[in-house]
Amino acid sequence: MPSDPRSKLIDQAQNDGPWDIIVVGGGATGLATAWDAASRGYKVALLEQADFATATSSRSTKLLHGGVRYLQNGELGLVREALHERTLLLKNAPEFSQPMRFILPTHLPLSRYYYRFGMWLYDSLAGKSNIRPAELLSQHELLTQLPNYKKSKPTGGIAYTDAQFDDAALAIAFAQCINNSNNIAINYASVERLNIGHGKITGIIARDRETNKSWTMEAKVVINATGIFSDVFRQENDSNINWSIHTSRGSHIVVQSEPLGSNNALIIPKTTDGRVLFAVPWKGHTIIGTTDEPSNTPELHPTPTEQELFFLIQEAQSTFNLDPQSITSSWAGLRPLVSRSGKSSTASLSRKHIIDISSNGLISILGGKWTTCRKMAEDTIDTAILKHGLPLRICKTQDLKLTDHGAQPPLVSINTAPGYDIPQTTIESCFHERFARNADDILARRTRTSMLNSQLAKDQGATTELALQKLRSAGT
Repeated sequence: MPSDPRSKLIDQAQNDGPWDIIVVGGGATGLATAWDAASRGYKVALLEQADFATATSSRSTKLLHGGVRYLQNGELGLVREALHERTLLLKNAPEFSQPMRFILPTHLPLSRYYYRFGMWLYDSLAGKSNIRPAELLSQHELLTQLPNYKKSKPTGGIAYTDAQFDDAALAIAFAQCINNSNNIAINYASVERLNIGHGKITGIIARDRETNKSWTMEAKVVINATGIFSDVFRQENDSNINWSIHTSRGSHIVVQSEPLGSNNALIIPKTTDGRVLFAVPWKGHTIIGTTDEPSNTPELHPTPTEQELFFLIQEAQSTFNLDPQSITSSWAGLRPLVSRSGKSSTASLSRKHIIDISSNGLISILGGKWTTCRKMAEDTIDTAILKHGLPLRICKTQDLKLTDHGAQPPLVSINTAPGYDIPQTTIESCFHERFARNADDILARRTRTSMLNSQLAKDQGATTELALQKLRSAGT
């Protein structure tokens, strides 16, 4: 019987040091950073206190995009960078991502041309990376593209192309690449504290959260990539904070099939509260979101408020036919927004990333989003080379296709909903090859069942956990 694959990773973590780089945090940023470092040939260990992508990184709107609304803020550099990174992810992770056509309806005579100019600028910023040019739609063309759109008297609209992806599946792919490179990425392993010598970090005290066993890991560089927990991690380890994190909750609802009447996505550029609203087909369902509510404390498992759910339902019902009884799931994620100031409106904070270096040498990578995680990782490792004297090695991830370096294609395609029953072979693959340790790992982040149908996930929970326990016992 095959052994528990995590045992080998724990053994490596305890015995294979010292390390060039230890990355703390197994979300999008941490995994991308560890993969960048590993692909350059550095000796890398990543530790994640829960499952990979448990918090923000599995709770996105599933979009790879430049950020249409950032144009209105004049953040052209951010949009250009994100559009370039969107193309690289489509090229390097085609099994996990795909282009998506968006329709933006208009209702004022001049708004068609206002938004058409904006999308021309969007396409121009993409340059050679542009997927497909935007188009001006007549009223007839709009209603053909979105048959169930019901707001009265549209003047037409704009059609443009961005991309969507499976966020948690991409996170697992990064972890597979890291571990396949003879480096390590371990979930359910926390960093208890930083080790400091003569005022500088020399390594960490790690703890296996399954066995509660602790050990020391030496490293030249420690990178804090804990996302929404970045400030907490620095405060607990007496690291100074030059840039701080503000969290903003983005909530979503999910409905079955395609209430828009087509497989196009809808974007409403300005809701009643000034937010952008998306309705995006994904895995046989439609995701509707999102909100932007300030959150006081970081959480692994945030939940939408009743007010947010009511808002999303109202906005959706005013735009297309939505029966609240058709909602199969709802969930929320916290955005890690970075700022020097005490701004109260998180909607006004930039999605740019910042690299903050503490006096003890801790490197913290803050902010950003999934689309730009590769660039964030590149900047972070370049900073580690510059500040900590690592041997110079050039970034390679622009041209590395993940499935050529150990990543396995997702369990189900980006267009396919998980089935009612989880085959035993799927559970075995999740355990032996995809680092799953409990039923929630499988249902929320391997099959995506929880994100699409919460009742189905509850029905499958006990049997999935029992099957995993048998695998773990057999592999002990």
